[in-house]
Amino acid sequence: MKKEINRKTQNISEHIIKAIMNRAIEINKECKEHCRDFRIMESSMHRKTRILRWTTIDISNVDRPVQCYRYECFDMEGTPQNCSIHYSDQEEANEFFLSLTTLYKQEFSIDHTL
Repeated sequence: MKKEINRKTQNISEHIIKAIMNRAIEINKECKEHCRDFRIMESSMHRKTRILRWTTIDISNVDRPVQCYRYECFDMEGTPQNCSIHYSDQEEANEFFLSLTTLYKQEFSIDHTL
């Protein structure tokens, strides 16, 4: 028996998901690395901000692939804020990572359908 997936998790509406994931599609088209695991997130450290997080994997050196998280900020209605997340030290970075809550997850931007 298949579980029904609730696309409106954590009180995030469909139009906000579409707005942010449309940006994920643009990012994926411009991505020189392999981009995946797009997530719309919130953090208690950045109230009133939605965060699009995705993973980039650079496989130009197959013996040593490099994986990084990337972030882009949006207001609560899904409008891009032209900013990213930065931390001043490792302690602040760890605090930020622990504060993240996933509101919506999509493996690849190209499968963006609700």
